[in-house]
Amino acid sequence: MVAPDAAFMDARQQRICAALTGKRSDIASMYRAALRLLSMPAEVGDERTRISHICHSMREVMNRVLGAMGTTASPRIKPPSNKQVQALPDMLSSFPGLALDADGESIPIPRAVAEVFDKLIKTAVQEKRRSREDVASLLTDDGNSEHLVVKRWVEARDFFVRWAHLQDDEPEMSKLPSDNHMRTHVAVFDELFDAVITAFFTLRHSIDDLLAEINSLEEGGNE
Repeated sequence: MVAPDAAFMDARQQRICAALTGKRSDIASMYRAALRLLSMPAEVGDERTRISHICHSMREVMNRVLGAMGTTASPRIKPPSNKQVQALPDMLSSFPGLALDADGESIPIPRAVAEVFDKLIKTAVQEKRRSREDVASLLTDDGNSEHLVVKRWVEARDFFVRWAHLQDDEPEMSKLPSDNHMRTHVAVFDELFDAVITAFFTLRHSIDDLLAEINSLEEGGNE
């Protein structure tokens, strides 16, 4: 009997989907949805929407799988930079005379404003570093955030982020990524994540074999 997903998922993708299902079924569903859409041509007029849905799903997969695999390198930063940015209008309303675009190389600003911007900048730097460190924690043995596999993962994720949302101007059809272009970036995720789960299950089987051997020795010693 042919598996339901066999029509649009190769053996490696089915293995990845099974591993994701064991961790978080919603991430596995996002992954299946992206592959299913990618296997079907777009309806005329829906080309951009199809790209957005595929890339949104893959972006979610690549972002959420880090925590699902338990490889977060550092605590989540609170409040995140986007929340801090949302609070800026209310904070700046307390200083109606403040002109950040005034002439001159140096502009005097209230200490309270300087502290807010200092925290925002530091948070943004930490978030960018943390993102790469989380990827490195998943993909490398030594947490090397400069490793080539980290660079490949980040580039693929950045591609999906770019095309997940509509922009201010509608791009020409010729500027849209082709199916092969999207498949190339999906393949990066497949290759890198498959290596992770293969190593994970190899290690787990080794541990299981070791525990079984220890248990058999203990049982033998009790006879």
